[in-house]
Amino acid sequence: MNTRQVRTIVVDDEPRIRRGIERLVLSCSDEFEIIGSFSSGIELIDFYLKEELEFDLLITDIKMPGMDGLELIKELKNVVSFEAVVISGFNDFKYLQTAIREGAIDYMVKPLIRDEFRQQLQRVNEKIQQKRAEEERLEEIDSELNFVKQSQLLSELFRGFEMDLSKLDWIRDFPQGSYFLLNISKDNQEMYNPEQITKSVEHVITDFLKQNHGMNHWLWKGEGSCYWVLIQHVSNEDNSAYKLAKNLQSQIRSITRQANTIAVSEMFQDLTLLPSLRDNLLSLLQFRLIYGGNQVYSLSSIGKYEMKKVIVKDSKGIETLINKILQSLERFQKEGETHVLLRQFLKELEMLNSPQEIDRNIQLLTVQVVNYLLKYSKTKDEIPLIHEALHLAKSSPNFNTLRGNFIVWMQRIYTSLDQLNKKEQADPVQTSKKWILGNLGENITIEKIAREIPMNPTYFCEYFKNLTGETVLDYVTKTRMEKAKKLLLTTDLKVYDIAQQVGYSDTKYFSKLFKKYFGEVPSKFKEKLKYNSL
Repeated sequence: MNTRQVRTIVVDDEPRIRRGIERLVLSCSDEFEIIGSFSSGIELIDFYLKEELEFDLLITDIKMPGMDGLELIKELKNVVSFEAVVISGFNDFKYLQTAIREGAIDYMVKPLIRDEFRQQLQRVNEKIQQKRAEEERLEEIDSELNFVKQSQLLSELFRGFEMDLSKLDWIRDFPQGSYFLLNISKDNQEMYNPEQITKSVEHVITDFLKQNHGMNHWLWKGEGSCYWVLIQHVSNEDNSAYKLAKNLQSQIRSITRQANTIAVSEMFQDLTLLPSLRDNLLSLLQFRLIYGGNQVYSLSSIGKYEMKKVIVKDSKGIETLINKILQSLERFQKEGETHVLLRQFLKELEMLNSPQEIDRNIQLLTVQVVNYLLKYSKTKDEIPLIHEALHLAKSSPNFNTLRGNFIVWMQRIYTSLDQLNKKEQADPVQTSKKWILGNLGENITIEKIAREIPMNPTYFCEYFKNLTGETVLDYVTKTRMEKAKKLLLTTDLKVYDIAQQVGYSDTKYFSKLFKKYFGEVPSKFKEKLKYNSL
């Protein structure tokens, strides 16, 4: 336990006695400090209301003009926690009873005897330090419980469902600052003892972050054999997230003897971006198809890797076709050469006997196409296209469906190429606000808003806050509350109907949020307005 000084206040209407008490306190030990000295209870109350003085121990006379010591203790106990020692010239049991009832932990009778005073004060100090230790222990327990709860919420968020912004209010409890996200995925899925190795990886990650960096971090298990880590950024060094990921990868490989690939996000502050960043990192992992595993991938590092030769069985001519498609995209011949090459590519796929090889070749092409776009895009909007491409083969029941889904995906590529050539676009903030207003009752996510502009979700959130001074979450919540207030005042709709119309399926949560904004739950808010209008 870390012992810190006991911040002490002395109150006595006799200056000589007050100074004597101060000297006695300071002579007891270095564990005490005098932070305030007052001639009356009223003087202390007035000072506290102005300065909100923080203290641990109050030593006060009982008999004082205006407000006695017992009244002073009672008044202060209503607003602040402290220990109290009362001093009186009256050795009266009734005073002792009242002093204890009002919260005093000790009672001293004048004249004060130095040695007895020191002994009593030492006992008081032990009680205060014991109380501090208990409070710190409870704070640690609360912090640990809150940390576990936050990790569980993060795990739920990463299960792949599109979650409305109204259900992300819990992110406000996270510390302010910059963050980055890691996805740690094993390259070799066939392991001798998966459970044992999984536990080792978890321990390696936790020990590495605690021992080498001491960073706030949240760790949870993802699908398959991967882990997610959210880390609060504390370094001002450029590229520190990437360097940390490289060191962590090396540590995991050294201890577990398992090759692993880590995808790392750029720095961000708005935690509502987590679903978008999740998809980005899952997409970045697919660059293993081109550049190989046992790497650390980030948006800024993709270009530095050398492409590895990918050998595909039973896929004659496909590799050549992929290279030709990439070359034609550089000339952006949507209706000409590229279209012909894509039809040839699909014909080659149809001739393959293995569904796995079909899936692999589609992933190989789509990852390289998106990689090409990333070289020319400043906003990195194209990363989600990889995430979509991963499900093309798996979500298609037959080849005809696969062909149609692939053509739709390529249309998205053409759209991205068109946008790269555009020099002007509508005001992103006004466009996003208009869309939000028109969709308050729907499932609103950062990704949906960003697609309407279109803009990369990360850049959009930064842009929106810089121009408006508030986060997207704050704006959506505020707009929903204002719409709810309007409906409450202009219609006879029930509270649960209003909640549904502004995007809240949980009526209790909606009422709680409404009270936070307007001071009353919806029903009482409306009753008060009716009463005031009479």
